Amino acid sequence: MANVLVNGMGIYVYDGTAITKINCIKTLDFGSDSTTRIENTCLDEPNTKSYVSGLSDPGQGSIGYDFDDENTSHDKLEEWARDKKQNLQFYIGSRGSNDAPTLTGGSVTLPETRTWWSFMGGLSSPTPTFEADALVAYTITLERSTEVIRTPKT
Repeated sequence: MANVLVNGMGIYVYDGTAITKINCIKTLDFGSDSTTRIENTCLDEPNTKSYVSGLSDPGQGSIGYDFDDENTSHDKLEEWARDKKQNLQFYIGSRGSNDAPTLTGGSVTLPETRTWWSFMGGLSSPTPTFEADALVAYTITLERSTEVIRTPKT
């Protein structure tokens, strides 16, 4: 078994028109999915409630980076977040390959040379942080609308 290091990963976002490589992200948190519980306890049950699983609620996470005013992908992230852009397709590729997703006729193809994590979601609330003796840091809210799918490399 080989552990997968985070450094060297590639983050790509498809906004319906183009795939943008997001450079120099410091943190990426997918958030945790939760599942509703639907009670189905019969009235004649004397001691314990019973439940069935309901719908899955995709998680809310965040993207964090130190702002670079020469990094156009940071500008794009902030633009999408300000516009509360939805239906973005996120693709996170493992290290060990620099191969990027390709776009053909509106369809994204993932290279088989990396493990990929993919999901759909939206961005909102770009928030800069200013502290003494530090870089300008941004946190953007990531609102997933689907589960995260892992596609193993082959």
